[in-house]
Amino acid sequence: MLYKHTRSQKQPRSLNQRSHPEKGLEDAALLPEHLSKVSLSNSSQDVDPTLHAPHIHYSVPEHGVPEQKAYDLIHNELTLDGNPHLNLASFVNTESTDLAKKLINENVNKNLADNDEYPQLIELTQRCISMISQLWKVNENDEPIGCATTGSSEAIMLGGLAMKKRWEHRMRAAGKPIDKPNIIMSSACQVALEKFARYFEVEAREVPVNAHSHHSLDPKNLWDFVDENTIGIFVILGTTYTGHFESVDATAEVLSQIESQHPEWSNKEIPIHVDGASGGFVVPFAFSDKQMATINNGNWGFNNPRVVSMNASGHKFGLTTPGLGWVLWKSEDYLAEELRFKLKYLGGVEETFGLNFSRPGFQVVHQYFNLVSLGKQGYQDRFNKSLFVARTFCHALLHNETFPGAFEPVSSIHQRISDGSTPQHPQDYWNHPELYTPGVPLVAFKLTSAFHKKYPEIPQSVISGLLRARGWIIPNYPLPKSTDGSDKQEVLRVVFRSEMSLDLALMLLQDIEAVLGKAIRSYKAIESSVDQMNSEGAKNLIYKMLNSLTTPDSGEDDNDDADEGEKKQRREARLGNEHDHVHKNYRGTC
Repeated sequence: MLYKHTRSQKQPRSLNQRSHPEKGLEDAALLPEHLSKVSLSNSSQDVDPTLHAPHIHYSVPEHGVPEQKAYDLIHNELTLDGNPHLNLASFVNTESTDLAKKLINENVNKNLADNDEYPQLIELTQRCISMISQLWKVNENDEPIGCATTGSSEAIMLGGLAMKKRWEHRMRAAGKPIDKPNIIMSSACQVALEKFARYFEVEAREVPVNAHSHHSLDPKNLWDFVDENTIGIFVILGTTYTGHFESVDATAEVLSQIESQHPEWSNKEIPIHVDGASGGFVVPFAFSDKQMATINNGNWGFNNPRVVSMNASGHKFGLTTPGLGWVLWKSEDYLAEELRFKLKYLGGVEETFGLNFSRPGFQVVHQYFNLVSLGKQGYQDRFNKSLFVARTFCHALLHNETFPGAFEPVSSIHQRISDGSTPQHPQDYWNHPELYTPGVPLVAFKLTSAFHKKYPEIPQSVISGLLRARGWIIPNYPLPKSTDGSDKQEVLRVVFRSEMSLDLALMLLQDIEAVLGKAIRSYKAIESSVDQMNSEGAKNLIYKMLNSLTTPDSGEDDNDDADEGEKKQRREARLGNEHDHVHKNYRGTC
């Protein structure tokens, strides 16, 4: 994020700092300006205006606040943040064990860039690289090389830079220009991939997706994008839009076909960088080689000759604290010498390749702790549970009894690999997970066309907006640029991290049903009163609609056996009058 220091920070509204001689009143800097200028001592002498300084929120105070007071002020402010467990928009891990936190606290001051002072921290990094390379199918004869990064964004930059340098070497050797490099990715790419292209002056060629390709890369469309200046292709192992795995095998096959048609090219063997930000840890633990092969992705890692580098986010499904990514190359042959720096001024000799230098080392400690303490079985158990909860939630949407036919999943993990069908009972997801489509444990869904036809004035975004009142953060966003118009559609997405239990998923489902019910009742209120729209009636109608959206449900069901007259009375009671929300919400505001 970028932040600007503007007038609102330079001149904070009604808040000012004051140096107070009275002990215990150090937080008076948070009082409105006219109050903070009032003398708090017994003296009637006016307060010296020179004692005042700009407010401590945006300017360093002349005299600091005592540590405990500073802690209390900041601690209280941060309670305004949301509950990270309910932030289902994010892939970033929000859970750590007590022992992991203990290790983190013990190593919080260690600098990952200082090899000489922290040799064992560097050794743990080496062990992580070795472990991850094996998870990513490195060949026994290869000697992979890699490093820890600040998330997958930096890892993507490094992977792209390495491909660009190798392309430049080839083109220079052939006496050809290097002024027009391009890189290819699907339009379902995450912004970090686009950042690489823009920051390092590479043309980004985004391949539009479509519903048939599950809103991810269709390798058959590469023919219109690949040329001699293509430095490589980003293939996404788990798109952020729908969680699908783009096919590394199919992409490699099409590249071979394209190159065979252009023997005059000096740039042959166009490489693939696998963006495993979301799926890099999920795939090796959750899905067998046979499962991946059934979706034409059996050679998704370094066992594919085209794959020269991969990245993953340790702080996503690697289950570490935020701020850790990994990038690996199949061998040092794919990492140009001029990108690697040898540094000596910290005491020893360090070889480095990265956009950052000094950075915390405790995330690496956390990663190694997870790999050792969980092992393959522990990671597999966590991901199997996440996938089961996600698939069960999706099944409940698809077969929803409260709003039949209202929800349409766009993700595919709930479908059988063989024919795209769903089981009669969700227990089959647990009993036979190998039968179902591999993907990141998330559910992307939308309201059906039948629902929109029945309630054309209800925007899907109302679900996301109203769920925030319950603390849930669920994004509603358009699908990626497409060739079939599907990018005009919006989807809601729920990421199922390891702490998302069946109970919590049920609560979310019930809240989705509740907010959709509120929206429908509001819609019906407008529809039934449209003929009465006069100035006063319109105001009353709008109020009733807003009131119905903010009034808690009574728990009564309009689908019971009551006669129509009684149901109408219930609906009108829920819409209420101008004072009803005060009484109905009273307990909730205590």
